[in-house]
Amino acid sequence: MILVTGANGHLGRGIVDQLVARSGRVAGIAASVRDPARATDLGKRGIAVRQGNFDQPETLAAAFADVDKLILVSTDGPQEVRIAQHRNAIDAARAAGVRHILYTSLIDVAADSPADFAAVHRATEADLAASGLEFTALRNPLYADFLPMTVGAAMATGVFQLPAGSGRASFVSRAELAEATAAAALAPALARSVYELTGQATHDYHEVAAAVARVSGQPVRYQAVSEDAYADALEASGVPGWLARSLANMYSAVAAGKFDRVSNDFATLVGHPPRPLACLAQELFGAR
Repeated sequence: MILVTGANGHLGRGIVDQLVARSGRVAGIAASVRDPARATDLGKRGIAVRQGNFDQPETLAAAFADVDKLILVSTDGPQEVRIAQHRNAIDAARAAGVRHILYTSLIDVAADSPADFAAVHRATEADLAASGLEFTALRNPLYADFLPMTVGAAMATGVFQLPAGSGRASFVSRAELAEATAAAALAPALARSVYELTGQATHDYHEVAAAVARVSGQPVRYQAVSEDAYADALEASGVPGWLARSLANMYSAVAAGKFDRVSNDFATLVGHPPRPLACLAQELFGAR
């Protein structure tokens, strides 16, 4: 039995779909969600839907019962909330007899990273290591899917601003990351406890702007700003304060080189590399 947590989210739902597609079956695949009423489509397909809430650990014993492999999809929220939620899930998995946890982590888990997100994933990986369970950390890069929000202002003004300096990062779509996660879960054995699911190359945001400009036909330019200026602008637009700061210091981590990593791990798991930036830009910004 393989169970995917957060299966009502974009990444979780994609992982469930890829498990079915790659295995050719629905038997032995389960989904844990906060609200089963939002997952009726999964139930109709024959996937076992279980109610589980990381903020209510008492719900997790039933959710994780008879599960061999748990795909722990990282949650959303302020740093300490997420760490506690993940810890509750790990503790419940150990109590339920789960054999192997696969965790959707982040490329940046450095102790000296300025990113709140890095601290979350570093703490959870440490909790996994201390749990005594077999675990695999699948470290994701930046989601390509978020580029339209990142670059969106430039479609009207010609300029987008980030506190990323001249830092470089790779971008992979959530659909592709779901494919790699499912491949790891279905593998009869994994050689390592950490896989870095990066793109084929890293790019600075000047290169991102150029890629978007080529496919959109619109002039697009990147301008570096301070972390505080970016966080203030996000908060002024209605983004909650904790999220505005976490997004801002994530880009500060990009500026510090924490996302400038390239690995062949994606291809090792899936059998082919993820799409390059040019293809992603065409999909996200090209003429329809």
